Amino acid sequence: MVPTPHGPAGAEHVDAEPVLASLNAAELVWTAQQRALVEELCDGSLDAQAVGDLFDRVQATWRATDDRPDPEPLVNAFGVALGDLLVQRVPGLAWASRTDGSGTQLVLTHPTGGLLLFPITAVGDEWGAAPERWFVATVHRSAGAALATLAAGQPEAGTPAGTEAPPA
Repeated sequence: MVPTPHGPAGAEHVDAEPVLASLNAAELVWTAQQRALVEELCDGSLDAQAVGDLFDRVQATWRATDDRPDPEPLVNAFGVALGDLLVQRVPGLAWASRTDGSGTQLVLTHPTGGLLLFPITAVGDEWGAAPERWFVATVHRSAGAALATLAAGQPEAGTPAGTEAPPA
């Protein structure tokens, strides 16, 4: 039998350690598209208040619709907006691609390591049930928690909203 870098068929990295990488060209284009959508809907203002107000209006409209469309495009757009707002508030935080046995998702990481945030997952977990002002509160709470974690030098493990560090 010839050695191969691949495991047996069907066992493709199911228990593989997560791999972090810079965003590739397709991911950069995709995130730019999400940003452009939110920016257009916010009349060019991408501050937490403007995006949070839009989030509240869009989610309320979505909830009130009898035949609700797939929320994934909304979750993606607001998830990228949440991540971008956190990047603005936490020096060194940057978008990355995280691949593990269940697939690839975009996350926020910090070069010191240990800080990993999942803003798109956080929005997806709350979509349809988030209380009014959730988005703005999440920006402030998550940025504060991330800054405190970095200042303490101790990443928090096992926090809510699909994160491995402060929620987002």
